[in-house]
Amino acid sequence: MVKLFLTRHGQTEWNVEKRMQGQMDSNLTDLGRKQAEALGKRLADEKIDVIYSSPLGRALDTAKLIRGNRTIEILTDEGLMELYLGPWQGRLLSEVSEEFPTQTENFWKHPKLYERTDAESYFQLLERASNAIARIAEKEKGKNVLIVTHGIVLKTLRAYFQYQGIDEIANYPKSPLSTALSIVEQKDGRWNIRLWNDTAHYEFIQEETANTGDAF
Repeated sequence: MVKLFLTRHGQTEWNVEKRMQGQMDSNLTDLGRKQAEALGKRLADEKIDVIYSSPLGRALDTAKLIRGNRTIEILTDEGLMELYLGPWQGRLLSEVSEEFPTQTENFWKHPKLYERTDAESYFQLLERASNAIARIAEKEKGKNVLIVTHGIVLKTLRAYFQYQGIDEIANYPKSPLSTALSIVEQKDGRWNIRLWNDTAHYEFIQEETANTGDAF
């Protein structure tokens, strides 16, 4: 059996600006750092054997903050990187929505129809991210593994863990929140979700911790 603790990176400057990040990057905000530190406190009594992170800075910085002073190895895996959004990356969501209304509609509501020649599809992301999870699960059998990745990756992996089609991700009630915790176990070759998108650790943060919105 392998037990995965999955989370999205903390809030970033571009999250606040509602700017689409994809595989471009922006720094964590002060709140984003506090969110990561709060999750570290929540997991302080959990045995974490190894941490895997997307190599993008916002995820890797979050992983380091969650780890804190613990001596846990952090490994990076490109399979955990965010969906590649091509020329949309770095642009405001409002601008992209106005210029590409049909594609934006499909991006959020009809993932199966979101196909572009200049960017990655949900199907390509599902293959990439699920292969990364399979590699990690095989390598780290019997261990507790923390995985730090991105919002759209987590939405897509939820379909994988629940053995559902790609279009189901549009029906999930919430996008993954910043540093929200999900726990998934694999036993006898089958995945089971034990917790999803939980932010109980926000109680460790004194200031307002409102939903930072969809994964941009």
